[in-house]
Amino acid sequence: MIKKILVGLDGSKNSIRALSNAIQLAKQTHSSIIGLFVVQAFPTDMGLMITLRGERKGKNYKHYVRIAKSMCTKKGVTFLDVIEYGEEGRKIVSFANKNKIDVIVIGSRGMGKLREVFLGSTSNYVVHSSKIPVLIIK
Repeated sequence: MIKKILVGLDGSKNSIRALSNAIQLAKQTHSSIIGLFVVQAFPTDMGLMITLRGERKGKNYKHYVRIAKSMCTKKGVTFLDVIEYGEEGRKIVSFANKNKIDVIVIGSRGMGKLREVFLGSTSNYVVHSSKIPVLIIK
């Protein structure tokens, strides 16, 4: 039975589509949605975190959360937002496991096979690393 849906949010059109699909699923299953926003950051030798995409993404978090909350509220779906720092795919899988998530919904950026081989892909990592069902939205 689905009760908790995790949606990976990054402000992209694909993550908004993922949220829209998660809202439909939440309404059908009377579930809540947790929106996870991951800012890529890596530890330094001094114990500090360096964000690779800059502070801008972290600052945009509040804007994206307002949009996500509004979308959920309009459809009568409970929404909780969470921000994490680190590698996106690993954080999504780790958070899902620790919080007993029933299904993960994430957008696909539509990377080609060649780019995916060299750059990696958050959705590819999540699909192959998660023991929890994953719904990829194009």
